[in-house]
Amino acid sequence: MFLNAIIEETGGSPTEVIVSKFNLNITRQDLCTLVGDAWLNDEVINFYMNLLTERSNKDDSHLPKVYAMNTFFAVRLLQAGHAGVKRWTRKVDIFAHDVIPVPVHVSNVHWCMAIIHLKNRTIRYYDSMGQPNMRILDALEQYLKSESMDKKQRPFDMSGWEKECMADAPRQMNGSDCGVFSCMFAEYITRNCEISFSQSDMPYFRQKMIVEIATGKLLL
Repeated sequence: MFLNAIIEETGGSPTEVIVSKFNLNITRQDLCTLVGDAWLNDEVINFYMNLLTERSNKDDSHLPKVYAMNTFFAVRLLQAGHAGVKRWTRKVDIFAHDVIPVPVHVSNVHWCMAIIHLKNRTIRYYDSMGQPNMRILDALEQYLKSESMDKKQRPFDMSGWEKECMADAPRQMNGSDCGVFSCMFAEYITRNCEISFSQSDMPYFRQKMIVEIATGKLLL
């Protein structure tokens, strides 16, 4: 099978680069975090976020315009506020996009996903363990305000906006699939799809992500 050949190739070094794209190198050991019940690492999630951004940039795309943040953005934002991350978007107008996925690594042990939906005027937090996190939602609200003043020299109008921790988000039934859940929250929302998956879909999603990352292209 294709994905088994990628990961289990006889004599293949764990540090061998399988795919290089988006200025990121994904090694065999990175892909192995998608096997079984391993925890996803930053490299895999960052690569996948770039795939979501790339999909929306196609000329024929009818999907929302996406700009996904990397896994270090939320950490830095919570540590240093807008000043700590404002240079990260110096070449990007985030306000020209519809959806901004923000991976959140809670205490470095649990992956969640925040979604700024500029078109729908919402900031939502998806946690497959069901825990709220108003701190990151408040930080993202302040980020939008500060980013607007810094890049647009005008206040950001938050009237009509809603912040919500999604209590009805699908729940993981183990201690290791949070990264896959988080990536799928972003994948479904950036594809305008209702979040309808569950724990039973995780083995399939892991296999699918291996193929997508190894080939550098989303299947949908």
